[in-house]
Amino acid sequence: MAPKILLVGDKRICPQVAYVMDWRDYAQVEQLTDAESYRDYKIVVCAFKRKSKRLVHIKDKALNISYLDDICRELDKDYSFAKQITAIEPKTPWKQRAKRIILSRGVVWLLNGWRQRLTFRRQFWLKRLAPKFMKPSELLLRVIYAQPTNIVCDRLERNCLVDEAGNLWGCCTNMVKIPFGRIADEQTDVYNSRQARIVKLSSLNHSYCLCDLRRCFYARYVDHVDNTLKPRPSNVKPLVLEVAMDRSCNLRCPSCRREFHTADAAEQKKLDQITAYLQQQGWFDQAESITLAGMGEVFYSRSYRALLATDFKTKTVYLLSNGTLFNQANWNLVKDKFSEINVEISIDAATAATYRRLRGWDFDQLLKNLTLLGELRQTGKIKFLQFIFVVQKDNYQEMPAFVRLSKRFHVDRVQFLRLNNWGAFTRREYREKSLLLRNKSLTRNLYQVLQDPIFKDSMVDLTAFQPYLANSAKRYGK
Repeated sequence: MAPKILLVGDKRICPQVAYVMDWRDYAQVEQLTDAESYRDYKIVVCAFKRKSKRLVHIKDKALNISYLDDICRELDKDYSFAKQITAIEPKTPWKQRAKRIILSRGVVWLLNGWRQRLTFRRQFWLKRLAPKFMKPSELLLRVIYAQPTNIVCDRLERNCLVDEAGNLWGCCTNMVKIPFGRIADEQTDVYNSRQARIVKLSSLNHSYCLCDLRRCFYARYVDHVDNTLKPRPSNVKPLVLEVAMDRSCNLRCPSCRREFHTADAAEQKKLDQITAYLQQQGWFDQAESITLAGMGEVFYSRSYRALLATDFKTKTVYLLSNGTLFNQANWNLVKDKFSEINVEISIDAATAATYRRLRGWDFDQLLKNLTLLGELRQTGKIKFLQFIFVVQKDNYQEMPAFVRLSKRFHVDRVQFLRLNNWGAFTRREYREKSLLLRNKSLTRNLYQVLQDPIFKDSMVDLTAFQPYLANSAKRYGK
């Protein structure tokens, strides 16, 4: 029978350590002063040994006491600097050369030994070191030392996004700084791994220190946050499965990519392996909803079309599409397979000229497909219909017209999103096109457009711009 666990230390830190280590039944005290009552316990002091004198006031060699040092060693026992660098996929040529140099035999031997011996315990380094280069123990320290914020978002706890490399993420890949892990044969339950629990903990303790809040448009700012740790049970499946593993698309939008992309044979084989893993885990049947597809076009990708032809027990689906292929034939693929169908269409324009410039497609054909979507929404065959508009320099003046256009098609919500840099822009190009200033406010022209009364309509969602609107009001006046 496993010994009972006693956690000693800060009442905020102790439950966080217990969650990561998956200790479900434990007691907690702020200081250890009684030896007799806890002789049968495994005592864990949630502080480093050299700093634990103020927490442990007894000396009894019969007690089974461990410290945060021991937990860090336990988390790092399988750590390999070489595996960590191998998992990183650099996109620029000089970063690819740097990776080849680091992975040479001698350099890896030196750096791996150095990383095994060094733990950044100083908060100065923990806040500044990139999470993708941190050991699991360093990630844990960064999260438990981080201060809570007044932000509410549960995506890391509920969602799981699968990317083209087989990584599992708790949110969009440009909004969270590190994945839960990568699908591999030797680790079947990546979603409930210790690294995954550390990432989820950054949401549970409301610090969001592993998120890029500058890019996030899901976070909600509130006046008061309940900081009581309330995790979901261990060994669970994601409630929302987001499949974003195939970049194949029939468009080449400047805000997303520079070239057309269709998966080749080698890439398709890898996509089939990822699909097989998800089916083996039973996520397609146990998730409350499935989102297809966070990357690429759902009706163009062979992988996504194969998934749509599969019978799932999950009956709620979110289809993310550019709308160009949303015709009657493709609607027939999904209409009888799901009891609840929700659709999001990314458009980014309200006129033919702007749509041609940003999307390179026939605007009149798009309007025909949108008419079909409007009829399906009006008859209740689609439960929720949302249009997406990514605001940028080339289209911001059409935002009011886009709201009026959306009303023609019985849309439930019009969501305006900030422009993100997915690698298609240089930093200078992105700053110019995004219309976002470095002091977290909007340019004057965009702010003036947003003063139109049409944006007060309940169907309009400007959540992504709320922090910028508040700062812009101070800068320019109402």
